[in-house]
Amino acid sequence: MAADFKKLYLRTDWPDRIQQWLAVLLQLAIFALLATALFKGKWFLAFTAAIVLALTFLPALIEHQLGVLLPVEFSFFTCLILYGSFGLGEVQGFYQKFWWWDLLLHSSSAFVMGMIGFLLVYVFYMTQRIRMAPFYVALVSFCFAVTLGTIWEIVEFCLDWGFGFNMQKSGINDTMTDLMVDGLGALLAAWLGYNYVKDGDSLVADRLVRRFVEKNPRLFKLTWFGRLR
Repeated sequence: MAADFKKLYLRTDWPDRIQQWLAVLLQLAIFALLATALFKGKWFLAFTAAIVLALTFLPALIEHQLGVLLPVEFSFFTCLILYGSFGLGEVQGFYQKFWWWDLLLHSSSAFVMGMIGFLLVYVFYMTQRIRMAPFYVALVSFCFAVTLGTIWEIVEFCLDWGFGFNMQKSGINDTMTDLMVDGLGALLAAWLGYNYVKDGDSLVADRLVRRFVEKNPRLFKLTWFGRLR
């Protein structure tokens, strides 16, 4: 019995553990960049690193504020995207080396935020706290991701305008390109969520929903949870 339980534990838990450790390592890497910037007196770089480091805790903040547990994939990909943006994009110059780097990060982050928005709406949908067609479930997740992307563009503009930063490197062209790419990433997440709610045939959404339900069984009806398994 103990051996069987140990095999089950290792089989189901080690991918989460790997992603958790990778997320922590990425946070430590960003912290190291922050400490290095402070030591060398590069205040703008240190300020940016501090913001990026704080943003890596966004999934944890969502969990705390809403009282839910998100799949560990969200924490890992949030840290990965932020390190790719700051550690590789800004510090290592990937934005200049690869023209598609900014587009990749914006679309990926919008997709991740869109899937988070879908899961949060899905809680209310499946617990029958709200009644809406699958289209509106997808629309809310889309708007959630695009709103966060828009807020970030506003932050970039305020930092450039108020403190003389250069986050919007090509001005309005950079902003509009980022917003359009954000929209595409959010649209993909919304489409996957729509297909799952309507037909249950979205592989990515199905995995995330199952893991979300397993972490938050108290939010769902016992009969529905058993049927899902």
